[in-house]
Amino acid sequence: MHGASTGRMARRKLDEAGLVQYASSEPSAFAGMLGGLIEANVVADPDKRKDFDALAARVGIWVTDIDEGVTLVFDAGRLTVYNGLEPNRTLTIRAEAETVMSLSNLKIGLFGVPVYFDEVGRGVALKLMRGKLRIDGLLTNIATLNRVTRVFSVQ
Repeated sequence: MHGASTGRMARRKLDEAGLVQYASSEPSAFAGMLGGLIEANVVADPDKRKDFDALAARVGIWVTDIDEGVTLVFDAGRLTVYNGLEPNRTLTIRAEAETVMSLSNLKIGLFGVPVYFDEVGRGVALKLMRGKLRIDGLLTNIATLNRVTRVFSVQ
């Protein structure tokens, strides 16, 4: 009896959470991991949900050391994850896997701005300055990048 009730609740939670869709019937492991991370963050935190609901952008992430990427298409409360880089991206982040994962560990400070003065933040900023982290479209889309970072961050 207890198991049946738990199953119904779990299905209901998944149905409510269905914020992420995958363009491919077989998303890559990287696509599945990013989509799952973002969905878990948004479901767990009302502030991240507000950012997610307001976000409309096409964000590419290319992981240089595994030669794989995804495109995250945010559409005001929905996310579609594509294998590979799709055209017409607002931002494209290019970095090694370790750096991409560091982005999910950035702390978010006052006014929703990522914190770059702790150890993780300094590491990310240093990689950006040294060219080990490239963000195409950065200068014209700083507000979008900050919103994406807030949704992506587990902090």
